[in-house]
Amino acid sequence: MYDSGEIPSCMTTSIIVPVPKKGVDVSELPNRIPGLLFAEDAVVLADSAENLQTSLDAISAWSDAWTADNYAYLGYIMNSKWGVSGTIKNNKLKAQKVLYSAYGFLNRSNVLAALKIKFINSALLPIGCYGGETFGMSEARCHPIQTVIDQATRLVANVGKSAAMERIREELGITSVFLRTSIARERATIKWPASKTWISDLINKPIKAQKSTWPENKIQRQLDWPASNIPHTDSGPPGRRENANGQLLDCPTPIQHQNN
Repeated sequence: MYDSGEIPSCMTTSIIVPVPKKGVDVSELPNRIPGLLFAEDAVVLADSAENLQTSLDAISAWSDAWTADNYAYLGYIMNSKWGVSGTIKNNKLKAQKVLYSAYGFLNRSNVLAALKIKFINSALLPIGCYGGETFGMSEARCHPIQTVIDQATRLVANVGKSAAMERIREELGITSVFLRTSIARERATIKWPASKTWISDLINKPIKAQKSTWPENKIQRQLDWPASNIPHTDSGPPGRRENANGQLLDCPTPIQHQNN
């Protein structure tokens, strides 16, 4: 907890809530009880309405200031652009560390192949697919993590880099990263919109560019139709249509554009 406005250099990637330390006095206690911070939940203690408002103003001012471009929450890497590249890179590095630590186990010939496969499916894959709800359904995004899983699979099957990995995974019963994350993303698509958290707001009200919104596309599709198919409206006689800016456009023939 820091209220000086300065963040230590060792914690530049962490979110620090400036919980006011003024706190309140309690009888029979030598020191005042300051504000408390539990994970992302802040507790503000004040002995008057004025002090409480001052503390709330300090937290509000802090919340409006951007303090970190990248932040790890429960092992998931978030950034200011809502990209998933940081998470994919982090999952790959963690999976590589686990693979290197278990290299001797996977390379031993006196260990049952079933145990090695169990290790990949129950330990290595969950680490690589952590947070797959956000980067699934894309083989390009899953490829960096899949390369680590394929290294472990080659050790189990004792094959080289030229082997057909898809067929080997099928024979050994090892799920691909793409399939596992796609299932997780499909489940999240069905479950998260009804969740009582902020993720439902992001799904139900996505941020889009102005030209990609539904009203803009709808108006553009109306302009694609010939003038004879456009009924007479208050916007003008047949053959004319009002666009998003309130301008009347002549549409004698279908307009050809990149959306076709």
